[in-house]
Amino acid sequence: MKRTWIIVGGVLLIVVLAGAAFVGGRLLNTQQSQGAKGGQIMLSSSGPNGSQKVSVQLEPAKELPTTKADVVGIFKQRSDASIFVGTGQVKTMASKAPDGTVSMTSENDGPTVEVVVTHDTIIYRDVTMKQFDGPPEGGKMQQVVEPGTIDEIGDNSTLQVWGERSGDRIVAKVLVYSLPAVLKGGTSLGR
Repeated sequence: MKRTWIIVGGVLLIVVLAGAAFVGGRLLNTQQSQGAKGGQIMLSSSGPNGSQKVSVQLEPAKELPTTKADVVGIFKQRSDASIFVGTGQVKTMASKAPDGTVSMTSENDGPTVEVVVTHDTIIYRDVTMKQFDGPPEGGKMQQVVEPGTIDEIGDNSTLQVWGERSGDRIVAKVLVYSLPAVLKGGTSLGR
């Protein structure tokens, strides 16, 4: 019985880490790959059966601009209509406590950019993870977005922003966010 729980726990940990790696990989590759051609994502996980890496081609959602995003990064904080986004290389780590709770931390090595959200900003939530249940057939995955809200963006959310630079800030025209792959409840993968 104890061995069964260890195996189940190991499988859940692999799924959680794969989800976190997917979001982290997508974020790290998005800055270089935004546009009509999509981007390459490297999924990786490690667990009792060793490490696995899978390369996936992400096809951008048709609702998004075909140009490279002006800002790509991780949520740092919010102040009224401004969201502060940490840019550069982003690392997201997930860990599971002995009691089963999962926590995530993120860090970045680039500057923090202020993104101003107006009533004209189009906001989407990236729900691509809803279709993630293992490596996709043919190595391709279609990005899926749905209408979102600024109030849902929080810790460990990743963002892509298209807009106009105004001094030291970007006034957002289109904003896409992804919720963390692992939520406080434990094993949610953005569903």
